[in-house]
Amino acid sequence: MGQNWPNNNPNFMQLGDVEENIITISGNSNLQGEFFNYALKFKESSYLITDYILEVSDISKLDNYFFSLAYLYRHSLELILKAIGFKYITALEDRKLFVKETFHNLSRILEFVSPHIESCIEKNKDAYDWLVLLFEDMNQIDKESDSFRYPFGISVKKGDALLDTPKQFIINIFIEKQTHIDLVAFANKMEVAFDILKSYYSDDTKITTDYLDFKPLLLEEGGSYYGQSVLGYSYSRNKFYSYVKAYTESADFFYEKICSNNHLKETLFIPMCYLYRNGIELAMKEILFEECSYDFQKAIQLLKSNKHNLSKLWKAIKVDVIKHANASEDDSTIIDVEKYIKQLHEIDSSSDKFRYPTNKHLCLHFKRKTKLDIKNVAMFFKDIASFLSGVCMMMSAQNEWKAEMQAEYASYYDPSDYS
Repeated sequence: MGQNWPNNNPNFMQLGDVEENIITISGNSNLQGEFFNYALKFKESSYLITDYILEVSDISKLDNYFFSLAYLYRHSLELILKAIGFKYITALEDRKLFVKETFHNLSRILEFVSPHIESCIEKNKDAYDWLVLLFEDMNQIDKESDSFRYPFGISVKKGDALLDTPKQFIINIFIEKQTHIDLVAFANKMEVAFDILKSYYSDDTKITTDYLDFKPLLLEEGGSYYGQSVLGYSYSRNKFYSYVKAYTESADFFYEKICSNNHLKETLFIPMCYLYRNGIELAMKEILFEECSYDFQKAIQLLKSNKHNLSKLWKAIKVDVIKHANASEDDSTIIDVEKYIKQLHEIDSSSDKFRYPTNKHLCLHFKRKTKLDIKNVAMFFKDIASFLSGVCMMMSAQNEWKAEMQAEYASYYDPSDYS
């Protein structure tokens, strides 16, 4: 990313004159078809990245990229389940209730749609029961679809007015201890689960029996040395770095795949944009949580309250960024960066533009035909990602130096010498 840096005239929507770089996105009022189409994109993209990291046998990629590929697979299951729901639930208010009642919970969505697919379920009840167990196990780790997107969840412990104790924010870590995930088994289970759901969507009563080869467990340990992902390193378990790396570099991989095979753009463009967008959010949260001057409770509060809001996240880190860079508010780079953040926030304020075909009110994101330049979009994301990466490294180095100086000063200065 060395050549990428924010410029003073970013334009996410700008079109170049190379026809193969242009992609046309057009929403369809047939929601079941839209969600099914997105499900296929996310499933295929997760397969491609899994196949890639297993082929290159790079330990760092096997460990880090797990987060992005696991999310892509997991999200493809949510999308196809919702496609099944929309196939049978046709009234708008009923659809809204369906989404509200089930949210991201795969077990709950499957339970909700099961009365509509009884004939398929009856043809192979064991396959359905296997799915139920898999999703129940998934709920222990990832009920809200955030365990593969962020390094930890945040919960709140209520304060006590009588004891005058404030509420406390607590982080809940995704994987507590080092775990060797069988990546091959994980990917195969996701593929099998998708195939079963695809049969339900298509009213195909011929259900795969491949589930018999796998335990209905989300994260099974084992596998060969170059066929596993090692998660939960104790020294970095709360860190955002692995997630930033996973999402940003996986998006880079998709962009490179599109450049080498233009036919893949219809499949990979939407997942690429989502990965880049989440990578930007993660990078800003990494700076906020790990490098800014906030105390732990304040940093956690800001993470929780600002959620996906890039404008608010930038506002939360801007003062510290300027201070560390020894810059002014009218510094040209700071002004340029804010143009990128403002645009990206306006395009995708809720981090759902490239995740679902619709917003939470079931309004299509791309109701009108929208043309985008794949290269321009990728460079837009790369520019801001490069800036945030550089800022994080700068702040980290300065904070380490400051901590070392303070420790050294403390070792020389003993108050008892002056008592």
